[in-house]
Amino acid sequence: MKNVLIYLDTDKRASLFDILFSYDVGYDVVVPLGGVTADEVRALVQDAMFPRGPQGAKCTTLFFGGSNPEEAEEMAEIARKTMFPPFQLSVVIDPKGAFTTSSAMIAKAVEALKTRNESLQGKRALILAGTGPVGRIAARILAKEGVNVFLTSRSSKKAEEIAEKVTQKVGKLVKGVKAETPEEVFALAQDCELLLSTGAAGVELIPQSYVEKLSKCLVAVDANAVPPTGIGGVNPGDDKKEVGKALAVGALAVGGLRNKIARKMLQVAMETGGSFLDYESGYKFAKELVGF
Repeated sequence: MKNVLIYLDTDKRASLFDILFSYDVGYDVVVPLGGVTADEVRALVQDAMFPRGPQGAKCTTLFFGGSNPEEAEEMAEIARKTMFPPFQLSVVIDPKGAFTTSSAMIAKAVEALKTRNESLQGKRALILAGTGPVGRIAARILAKEGVNVFLTSRSSKKAEEIAEKVTQKVGKLVKGVKAETPEEVFALAQDCELLLSTGAAGVELIPQSYVEKLSKCLVAVDANAVPPTGIGGVNPGDDKKEVGKALAVGALAVGGLRNKIARKMLQVAMETGGSFLDYESGYKFAKELVGF
């Protein structure tokens, strides 16, 4: 029986990246649906549950994407509550790669920390431009790992609003702070052991000259591959290269692990049937892949 992935995207058009990636993982058919809203999910899931019988349900995966992680999670939860044995489809949530990218960033940070006999517990992390999808999922993971998390935005109101949402989601305090200039970023970063950049492509948020002055920073991870990178001195291909006192991890090192995590999530969904795979699953696989 053919393995089918039904791609439900909150954006107008489903991501070509995820569609092509799913085919390469091994799905026989990918059905993309764009502009999907929460009130449509129940009917769509019911329409997918029954036509191929219980065995067909095991061979069908629902993939939830889009630009808003919370919307994707809401729709996935509706799907979960709609299904019942033996008509349980697998569910994968990875809106714009936010779940897998954030998982990869933190796993690479842990890998770098281990080379210095350090761990995440009790550390302070500054997530630059952290109000976007990758930043706020990274904040969730770090907070649950016992890290004191600060996420930045050019707007103090936006930073505080997103930080409050993350805090409510995970039950751990995350703080939102304004950082509009490199000087403001530097002032905040001086007391942090971890520096993560999750901002827009091609925007430098802190210059290399400032990074080299950070005496407490152990690891700097940048998700941006488009020059200039968000953290000055961190190049896309870097993987634990020293920049000042920090070990730098660039976007290609993050992306390589991210793709392995995404592949693992899709393979598990395809092979097990009835799986529910979210950012916690992504981080679990990330830890397994880097060996901790």
